[in-house]
Amino acid sequence: MTSQGYSPAWRKFTIVILRPLLYGALKREWRGQDNVPKEGGIIIAANHISEADPFALAHYVYESGRYPVYLAKSTLFDLKFAKNVLRGTGQIPVYRDRTDAALALKDAEEALRRGECLMFYPEGSCTRDPELWPMTGQTGVARMALKTGAK
Repeated sequence: MTSQGYSPAWRKFTIVILRPLLYGALKREWRGQDNVPKEGGIIIAANHISEADPFALAHYVYESGRYPVYLAKSTLFDLKFAKNVLRGTGQIPVYRDRTDAALALKDAEEALRRGECLMFYPEGSCTRDPELWPMTGQTGVARMALKTGAK
């Protein structure tokens, strides 16, 4: 691992494996990629309507010139191989069932200051609304934007 909390080798691994799979699996009608800054800490907040969202959004962001760093539920880090990939690529675990769940925001702030492209799902999980309307969001993404000044 580098001092920045990720391994360039793990990131390259995910690009080599996932990028071709995502090109084959996803239809792309992308717009607005020029709105994604090429450098500096940025926040991308999206509605979470399916389990495929993180892959589709990561693909869009990567093709826009950035590597996505997600705030991800901690249970994903319990799976042996997934844990290695998630930690190796610098993803940030969120321990939602703990009183200190907000500590993930400290790691998020550090990532933004390093210039990472930080991915937030403000609702914290996939919407449960049958018409896919967003649920009530948490305040973490707004707090990060205000505290860091990230775009």
